[in-house]
Amino acid sequence: MNDKKQDLSVQNERGALDHPEARTDLDPIGIVMELVSDDPTIAELVAFRSAVPNLKLAAREAKRLADEAMRVRYGSGFDAVPGTAAGLTLIGLSFTALTAIWPSDNLDVVEAKLALAECIGPYGDNQDGRHVPALAPATATRIRVKRAAFNVGELMVPAGPAVPAAQDRGLADWPMRHYDLTTVLPPEGGPPVFVDTNTQHWAVVLARAPDLNQLAGRVERLIKMADRLFALAQTPGDTAMELRRAAEGAQIMAYLTAAQVAIWPVFRGSEGVKAKKRVVKAIDDRACRGDPLHMQAAVRMIFEDASWLGKLVNPDLMATGIPTWIEIV
Repeated sequence: MNDKKQDLSVQNERGALDHPEARTDLDPIGIVMELVSDDPTIAELVAFRSAVPNLKLAAREAKRLADEAMRVRYGSGFDAVPGTAAGLTLIGLSFTALTAIWPSDNLDVVEAKLALAECIGPYGDNQDGRHVPALAPATATRIRVKRAAFNVGELMVPAGPAVPAAQDRGLADWPMRHYDLTTVLPPEGGPPVFVDTNTQHWAVVLARAPDLNQLAGRVERLIKMADRLFALAQTPGDTAMELRRAAEGAQIMAYLTAAQVAIWPVFRGSEGVKAKKRVVKAIDDRACRGDPLHMQAAVRMIFEDASWLGKLVNPDLMATGIPTWIEIV
């Protein structure tokens, strides 16, 4: 990982928030939401909703950091820096959550979601018609949740690249899809690709944990705020559209903040466990509401994936239980 700074928010419109020179080795969810206050105005929420993050960058970083974490875990010298893989996994999960939770605003967002889903999905689709599925209930649930988390809506799926014409060459490299993370970042063996001097940086990522109780309270406030704004937006008038955009912004922020709480590992019996339980209840209570299904599924997916992060840190000390959710996916 080098120190080059990259921008997570580039597709800005209508006075949207700008995040220049955002470091991708910091919490990407925090970067996206850094200019929105704890008690936001309508203007702040609308600006946040309009600032579509660069999800192709987020998807690429999610895969790259996951690959690097596996390389560190299985490479020589892992015992010397046991926190490095955990730090890489934590930030990688944050990029995954950002990619999954953000709505399908345009085809760039859709392509990023589909590409990342293909890389981290539980199973491939290359099965013939004679295949008989035999899955444990827990595995079947995991598959449903992952599919729902990255669902982009049938009408949003981008058309594939054109098939080669009779005179075309370069057929060995002809693209099968518009955006393919396995082509952009092919899996490779060998040592990590980031420089060794930065390895220790990733080992101390866990020491920068946010206040999870404060984030849990923010989730609850944002959900309440979104519900009120959606209700107010139903009143006809010149501000109805603006109120709805603000409500969508508050809703996205609520689910992104919930993902933050889900990702960070916590010690058994600590206050962080209580914060996670508060967020689980807040999100589980949305199962009977009209919140986007992919957002609910994304938070459920991140809670489960983060349990493996806790085991990576220290399975004997960290809370690694997976919540029991209302079955909606």
